[in-house]
Amino acid sequence: MKSVARILAALLACVPVAASAETDVDQLTAAMKVARWTGPLLASNAETLPQGHVYTEPYFFDGILGGEHHPGTSGFYQYGLTDSWTVGVQPFFSLGAERFNHDLALGDFKLLSQVRLSHFTPERQVPSVALVTNLVIPTGKDDHLGRLKSGHGSGSFAPEIGVNVQQYFLLGNGRLLRARINVLHDFPLRTGVSGRSVYGTDAGFHGHARPGAKTTVILGAEYSLTNEWVLAFDVEGDHWGKTRLKGRDAAGAPVDRISPVSWNVGVAPAVEYNWSARAGAIFGVWVVPKGHNTQSSVTPAIAIQRFW
Repeated sequence: MKSVARILAALLACVPVAASAETDVDQLTAAMKVARWTGPLLASNAETLPQGHVYTEPYFFDGILGGEHHPGTSGFYQYGLTDSWTVGVQPFFSLGAERFNHDLALGDFKLLSQVRLSHFTPERQVPSVALVTNLVIPTGKDDHLGRLKSGHGSGSFAPEIGVNVQQYFLLGNGRLLRARINVLHDFPLRTGVSGRSVYGTDAGFHGHARPGAKTTVILGAEYSLTNEWVLAFDVEGDHWGKTRLKGRDAAGAPVDRISPVSWNVGVAPAVEYNWSARAGAIFGVWVVPKGHNTQSSVTPAIAIQRFW
């Protein structure tokens, strides 16, 4: 019975406590001042940068699908245009890992914009909420591919809209739990396609494609283990609509294909270490089991963040 009592006491110590009383507000304020964060591996922040400040967070990863490695780098490079409006860019580069291909390839870039609608404070504990409006720029090569070359883009401009939410919880042991929700949806535009392409066409094909819309939902949580160390965990679900491909092949025969919808759900446990209030790093693994018309994958990643 004593051991059961100890377990119950330990669990109750981690239950979020209300912070309506003045003493609880003071505890929450003190905890937020000393806790340092990098952010989980997948879920994005709902806060915006102070005006004139810069945030950099390059990512380095290795996507492993079917035993093949696909190393690359991405990241966030953002600027506080005003206290409630942050803009930036998310680049993407891929490194060929095949024996015949070790080239560094450019992928699609994403222009970022986030407007904060509400802001969490210890005194007014409403979640931070931000409206996201991004634009995917088709900088990656998607068609006219060589016989042994892979594409790294979609060829399509894709406006994206979404909402980011973030909330803090003061736990019974005085530590913080930070939770995030991201909901994003993009609208790819029609693009011309010629020759070998990422859409499975062969040399001699001429036509166009309309990629399926993508919806992403991410749930993220971080537990402030110490002032420097943080445990993080994400769950991400992705859904792709039907892609339409129309045109003519090398023989002039009409081609009209519609790919089926697909979806998957993955998890990303990670560990953060923040050596100052302005800098830190995160290491984790994004694991995606085989989904509906999608392959399974494992992607170890590391990112280093810096606030300027």
